[in-house]
Amino acid sequence: MEFKITTKEIGHIIDKFEKTFETYWQDNEFETFIKEEHIEKLRKALKKERQNDRTEATFYFEIKPFPFQQEILEKLEVERTIHHRNKNLLVAATGTGKTIISAFDFKNYRKKNPNAKLLFVAHRKEILIQARTMFAGVLRENNFGELWVDGEEPSNHKAVFASVMTLKNRIGQLQLTENYYDFIIIDEVHHIAAISYRPILDKFKPEILLGLTATPERRSGGNILNDFCNTIAAEIRLPEALNRKLLCPFQYFGISDSVDLSNATWQNGRYLSSELSRFYAQNDIRVGEIIQKCKSYLRDFEDVRAIGFCVTKDHASYMAEKFVLAGLKADFIVSGNGRDDLRESIKSKFQKKEINYLFVVDIYNEGVDIPEIDTVLFLRPTESLTIFLQQLGRGLRLAENKECLTVLDFVGNARPEYDEFGNTMSYVFLGHVYYIEHYGSKPMSIKWGLQVPIPPYIWKETAKMAVG
Repeated sequence: MEFKITTKEIGHIIDKFEKTFETYWQDNEFETFIKEEHIEKLRKALKKERQNDRTEATFYFEIKPFPFQQEILEKLEVERTIHHRNKNLLVAATGTGKTIISAFDFKNYRKKNPNAKLLFVAHRKEILIQARTMFAGVLRENNFGELWVDGEEPSNHKAVFASVMTLKNRIGQLQLTENYYDFIIIDEVHHIAAISYRPILDKFKPEILLGLTATPERRSGGNILNDFCNTIAAEIRLPEALNRKLLCPFQYFGISDSVDLSNATWQNGRYLSSELSRFYAQNDIRVGEIIQKCKSYLRDFEDVRAIGFCVTKDHASYMAEKFVLAGLKADFIVSGNGRDDLRESIKSKFQKKEINYLFVVDIYNEGVDIPEIDTVLFLRPTESLTIFLQQLGRGLRLAENKECLTVLDFVGNARPEYDEFGNTMSYVFLGHVYYIEHYGSKPMSIKWGLQVPIPPYIWKETAKMAVG
């Protein structure tokens, strides 16, 4: 069988092919093959593919940063060497590798300071475990660092991955000088305004202080820039990460439901969780609507990895129970609910699709990496931009065989103060809508993000027209 292709017949396809090729050719993600330098690397990679053994050692070569990560590392170096600013804030969208960038940054620092001492601070054990694993990989030291959390104690303090609460409670007992640590990293640094972080910053004066966050802006008040020379040292925001295809494309649906929140109590810029729980935790009609919308908007609602964000433990438990009664594979986990010993087991089942719907309150807002998530369900109002981005980011990581993320946001009839589709959404995308479309039934196609300038008031009108 032979095919003859001419530019006259399909000129638009040839033109697209040429432009795509040229884009790839100019992209720094690709390297020019130099036989003398790369032949051994190629040989080992081909051998690995032939063996197709995923249980072998993870790291065959020295791990290197992606070009966009290298750009960030260079900006951090400029801040320190040219501007003499050693307190640096790194803003990077969830999924672009904040933690691994910090590992490369410390690696570069340690080349000049071989005996450098490291303190990595986060507020969840899961984040600390993942961070230590990443640092061990980048530094090629399997036993690098020790945990200081949940009763685990470091044998020495040369490289410690510590929880903020452990440090806060023990900092008065530490026999360490203020300049003991050369390099301190604070993950999810938007929490730094909280009182629990101040003793750490007051106690230690490192040569390098690096703060990591996807969302430096705080609606609750407090300017974290004050601790970082009033400067964002380097950043890659969500729109840029999407444009550069560093994150998964997504389709977003704002769906009205039967719950009327227009008269719900509004206090200190948010709804009362206890009151929302009463609206949601025993509402069979709403659950039926949610299940029906999942059937309508998801290509195969019985073959997904969907994470649903709830308002309280009772709400999460109730949602899981009702989904199971509907014949779906579902479970829930929340912090401090007596199921901590089951957390890893539930997570493993979720990754294997033995559980399709996982309902949570806050456990997966930050730091926990499950790239396979392909559906996010917003089942409560999210007044905080920070939390909204963190929850959205849970599904934006790239994964094998994952075409896009589907987001179903059940917005309800909200109070006028709650303007998710106005200020929040236009702010998230810096005036661009990345994918929102009314289908009326199942999605017929998947598109990469549309770059269409759109004023905030359009979001309100879109909300009114959203599928309900």
